[in-house]
Amino acid sequence: MKVTIEGKNIELTDAIKGYVNEKLDKLSKHYDNIIKGHEVKVKLSVAKNPRIPDKNTTEVTIFLDGKIIRSEQSSEDMYASIDLVSNKLDRQIQKYKAKHYSSYQHGERPKLGTDLTGQLPSEKIKKGASRLGKIIKTKRFKLHPMTPEEAVDHLDLIGHDFYVFINSETKKINTLYQRKDGEYGLIEPILD
Repeated sequence: MKVTIEGKNIELTDAIKGYVNEKLDKLSKHYDNIIKGHEVKVKLSVAKNPRIPDKNTTEVTIFLDGKIIRSEQSSEDMYASIDLVSNKLDRQIQKYKAKHYSSYQHGERPKLGTDLTGQLPSEKIKKGASRLGKIIKTKRFKLHPMTPEEAVDHLDLIGHDFYVFINSETKKINTLYQRKDGEYGLIEPILD
């Protein structure tokens, strides 16, 4: 496992780096056959705004073969946010393992999308003086063909509330989203 730790508005001390590595090592030992040899990016940041109660944010992205597992947690304390992320990642990797290996037990090889090492869209619109706000960040990423069912798996692993992909059945760009009732919705374009 190759771990990269970045910091924003925080001094990356040996103690905090050691704590991050300790938590990731525990995950690695528990899921060695899944995580071994993969890239892990950790971003630690502290918000400067005094109105934000949970200023310390930890974001971890694990790049697996064709899948991305991502978790982001915030709290009043950086160590607590690292703990929260570690716990959430443990649950996400368990879910990934259950889906991935259950298909092998039934004699099927899971259909994985192609390499997805690019960042997924997480454009955030910040409310400004106007009612519409403005776009403050743009992310670019590769789209990969997959079925809507595979897109559901990717959405579950990254922890976002939507996922953009090329539908391998229709060859069109689709957006999958998580509904408030826990189910999923699929947005398909109609081209004239």
